[in-house]
Amino acid sequence: MTGTAAPAPVSNPFNDTTNPKILKAANLGIVGGVGGGKFAPNNNVTRQEIAVMLLRTLKTVMPNISTTAEFKTQFQDVNSIDSWALEAVNFMNAYDIIRGSTVDGVSYMLPKGNTTKEQAIALVLRMYNAFNKL
Repeated sequence: MTGTAAPAPVSNPFNDTTNPKILKAANLGIVGGVGGGKFAPNNNVTRQEIAVMLLRTLKTVMPNISTTAEFKTQFQDVNSIDSWALEAVNFMNAYDIIRGSTVDGVSYMLPKGNTTKEQAIALVLRMYNAFNKL
């Protein structure tokens, strides 16, 4: 979106991956790992985690974007969203990037549920389409 390549870090902050794309994302502040010098590349990504990564990505390419937003959907499990992810989940829902799941007419975010590869692709595409023209 910026037309520039992400810079490689000077050193690797993780002891369990050398993937250059992960290292570039860490260098940009998009990912931070799980602590203790670990990235945990084989862990599944939760819905709240991907919301945070997507918002950090957006802030990287659009540093002046306002992230103040209100939930568009009234999720029954909103109290299950961790405080560190609430801003991101709220923003992504407000802009129809993350819509949640509906069961018997009731909306759920399922913040600690895993994000499938297909869902991740759909989320990235929605975000790109929503913000690429701004």
